[in-house]
This record gives sequence, structure tokens and C-alpha cells, in this order.
Amino acid sequence: MAKRFIDTKIWDKAWFRRLTPKNKLFWIYLLTKCDHAGIWDADWEAAEFLIGEWVNFDELPPEITSKMQYIKGDDQYFIPKFVEFQYGVLKANSKPHLSVIKRLTDKDLMKGIESVSLTLKDKDKTKYQLKDKLKVKEREKIFIDYCKQYYKKFDISDVMLVDFVNYWTEINPDGKKMRFEMEKVFNHKRRLVKWKENSKKWEKPKKEHKSFEAKFGKTKTGLYLAYCSRCGKKETPNDSWQLKDGSNCCRVEYVETKPSA
Repeated sequence: MAKRFIDTKIWDKAWFRRLTPKNKLFWIYLLTKCDHAGIWDADWEAAEFLIGEWVNFDELPPEITSKMQYIKGDDQYFIPKFVEFQYGVLKANSKPHLSVIKRLTDKDLMKGIESVSLTLKDKDKTKYQLKDKLKVKEREKIFIDYCKQYYKKFDISDVMLVDFVNYWTEINPDGKKMRFEMEKVFNHKRRLVKWKENSKKWEKPKKEHKSFEAKFGKTKTGLYLAYCSRCGKKETPNDSWQLKDGSNCCRVEYVETKPSA
């Protein structure tokens, strides 16, 4: 039989005291009927039967609805604070935590947990120790979700983030580990900042693009000065269209300087 922690101080909290008896009972029901990852299959009929009163999401007070996150397409609700209270910081080397991580990853809910570090980190040092317990794709998703928490903070562009992720999630030849997992220490924040600094160094200065007609001089009356690239005859095209059309004499392209004989 599954057992759950419950906050014994819940009765001292103002938001809970303000609830009606029915809503107090529903909140306790929700905490005890959701699964181990804080996800509840929205069976309102069963809730009504067990509570003994009619209950519906639209009738619930904001003190409760603000703590429920609807999962689109599945008719389920997620309670983010449940995971925080039951497990604290999730760790991949803990079997109970591992199944929670997998459940939340499958539902794309990891980034919705405020206090759970997606890095499975020890303070500010980020070390993944997922090994073979999660599939590579699942570990990659956790890595990406964590990076997304910081890239905007450090003013890193979407393109730069994609390059960073593609580089560090490259899989080794045996297909079991990604590049970042083979590092002794991997601090995401520092790596992102360093990546940004290096990107500026790697960027090649953009060459100023000069249009074809900009290469040619002009007469005082505004006509172009051009030379036939074959015979060297000087001509004065009226506009860029004539300039691009080429010389009248040899029907070849113009050049901006007279070719040497």
C-alpha cells in the first residue's frame, strides 16, 4: 500500500482554513489519489462519490485551482508542489525518484516543477549520473530543459542554444553516452557563458556586400562609366538595367576599369 507525506501544519495555513469542508476534503482527496508523480486522472464522478458531495473544477476556489495544472489531451491534472514536498530534489540514482523523472519527462512536465532541479545537481555543480537508467533521448530532453532555464538569462540566442545542445548531446560510438556525460564535471551555466564568449571569437566579420552597379563610376550627368570586358570600349549605360545587359559592341559584361591590352 502506497504511503504519502502530508504537511501536519496544513491546518494552520490561512488559505486552507478559508476552504469549505467540502473543498478541504477534495484537496486531501487529490493529494492521496494522484499518482506517485503528482498526476491525477480527472475522475470527477469518483471524487463526488467518495467525498459525498458534488464537485467540479469550475466550482473550485482559486486557492486550489492555482495549484493544479491541466494536462492537455489527457484529461489529467498535475500538482507541481506534490513532487517538491514528497521528494525534495529529484536524484537519478534513487529508484523512487527515477520513476518520477521518467513519468514527468514523458508528460513534458519537468520544467513545470519550480523547486526540482532538472539537473539532478549537487548545489551549483551539475553532474548527470543517469548512466543506463534512462534512455538517451530522455536524458537529452532533461539536458535541454535545464539549458532552457538559463539561456535567456545570459542573452543567448535560439540558434546559439541549438548549436550548444547539438554539440554536447552528440552520442559516443557505442551509443550509450552523450558528449557532456563523459565530462568529469559539467556546469551548465558556466558552459553556456563560455560558449557565448567563444561564439563571438569564432564569428567571422561580415563582409560588406557591394552591389554590381556600385562598382562603376558615373559621369557628371549621372550616366554609368563602363568598359567592354572584351574589347575595352568605353560606354555610358543610362541605368542599371543597361549596365547589367552588357556592352553594345561585343555583347559581353561590363567591367569598371578598362582592361589591359
